[in-house]
Amino acid sequence: MKKFCAMILAAVMVIGMLAACGPTEPTQTDPPKTNPPKTSDPPKDTQGSTQGAEPPADADPLRDWILEEDTSISGTVNFWVPFKGNQGMDDMIAEFNTVYPNITVNLNTYNNNSDGNLSVNAAIIAGGQVDVLASFGLNQTYKRWENNLYMDLTDKLAEEHIDLITNWGTDVYKYDGKVYTLPNGGQCDYININMTAWNEAGLGPLPTEWTWDEYLEACKAMTKVDENGNVLVYGGSDAHSVQYFTYPVYQVYGKDNYYNQDGTASSFDSELVIKSLERELKAELEDKIWFPKATYRSDNLNTIQPFTQGKTASANSQIIYRSIRDTENYPVDFITGFAPYPTEEKGQTNYCAGTYVFSHVGIATGCQDVDAAWAFTKWYATYGSKYLAIAGHAAVWKGTENDDLVSLIFGSEEEAAKLIDVESFKRVVGRTDLPTHVDTVLTAYDDVVSTLTEYAMYALNGEMSAQEAMEEAAEIANDYIAREAG
Repeated sequence: MKKFCAMILAAVMVIGMLAACGPTEPTQTDPPKTNPPKTSDPPKDTQGSTQGAEPPADADPLRDWILEEDTSISGTVNFWVPFKGNQGMDDMIAEFNTVYPNITVNLNTYNNNSDGNLSVNAAIIAGGQVDVLASFGLNQTYKRWENNLYMDLTDKLAEEHIDLITNWGTDVYKYDGKVYTLPNGGQCDYININMTAWNEAGLGPLPTEWTWDEYLEACKAMTKVDENGNVLVYGGSDAHSVQYFTYPVYQVYGKDNYYNQDGTASSFDSELVIKSLERELKAELEDKIWFPKATYRSDNLNTIQPFTQGKTASANSQIIYRSIRDTENYPVDFITGFAPYPTEEKGQTNYCAGTYVFSHVGIATGCQDVDAAWAFTKWYATYGSKYLAIAGHAAVWKGTENDDLVSLIFGSEEEAAKLIDVESFKRVVGRTDLPTHVDTVLTAYDDVVSTLTEYAMYALNGEMSAQEAMEEAAEIANDYIAREAG
């Protein structure tokens, strides 16, 4: 963050001289804002919004605004995104060109890491290299809003009657009340299940809803050990990244897994987070029914590897199907089924059931052709977003047809049925019509997350109890939050 801000400050004069696509505001000089606008309630899948003028009575608010009146317009768009051409981007651009044949889209793939994002920011500042940019993660996107690296789209949304809630389910992603990007891609939380292991354990039909206790019972039933008590197959697994034990905060409250519900402190010492970490420790270290996260970290593994190798019978992972379709590198001899993310209590609203916003797309400051860039941005945020499924992400646009995803990812439903349980995939994966969660607080974000990771690993390695680790982490994180909030 400090390196990023230093680069931006050094380039203020350069930014001021860029030939922007449309009017640009002065570079941010006030103290940086650390909290995006917060919502007091979980996101609601309601229709309509107060943003912009009312559309014509007979307009389709999901589709009528997407295409330009003249689709023969010409231009060039330099599009930057972390995905490669064979990860759905070539196909997406090809379909775009069936509608806009005279717009050339140049694909530029960047690494979604610190160096990669810094290189993109430098390219925007230099000018003439970036027209449309897809940013991954709200933290990275927010920094670009804050530092004027995206063009303000607020007036365009009002002029074209583009309703954020109707189209993407939320309107919280703004900076100082203005819209700089459109929600674009997302991810969803669910449990991947080896159906051979599931059926051998006699567990019956896949659940359409279940609690953590019920999931853990299934993991116990699918775990296999040898005569010496050594685990041959773990019945389950959390995702390989450390922070996933905080996701029950999303599930219960619909927002902000790292922060308390008014955004003034961390969530780490809450009963919910401590309970979730204790549950993981018991499953991994005591009951030995989950693949140990300490092993994921020490051996540099991700959730995909032990699952496709048959070492785990189920796993909490958002992108395993991306690898399952790659039968050359990840051959499997079982069908993968899909079950919803578990809830803390039976009957709770599950804000982890739907697809949540993960990536954002907008027009870069210094864009060379605003008309072509805007036509492409609207396409990619809507019709084109379905191609993100090929890379393991998902569309968040409400107009996405979920039935199309199976054929898009696997070629056809017949081919898909050789690898996945198609019915449960459609029921669970990529749902834009189910409740989901948002992030509304980013105060001291990098320090808060790194503190969580450090102290969670003390617990996962057996060096501290869950309560000890989370209480110490909360004390440190709260200090960071208080200092940045002022």
